[in-house]
Amino acid sequence: GRTHQIRVHMSYLGYPLAGDVWYGGDSRIIDRQALHCFRCRFLHPISGEQIELTAPLDDTFVQALRQSGIQKPDGI
Repeated sequence: GRTHQIRVHMSYLGYPLAGDVWYGGDSRIIDRQALHCFRCRFLHPISGEQIELTAPLDDTFVQALRQSGIQKPDGI
């Protein structure tokens, strides 16, 4: 699926996802893949209306960012 493609490409570029032990990510920071879709926009297939879904970062993800010395961007 798409998440696998992202994982493979990021690892190939030398930037494996944190927590992705399959492709070389550091699992000491987070015990799952550090991959998150914050916002998704698409057109409804029937009405044509733009749909926007948002999913804030969970506490585990925010904690992993802090441990890595990364400040969570404003608005996320």
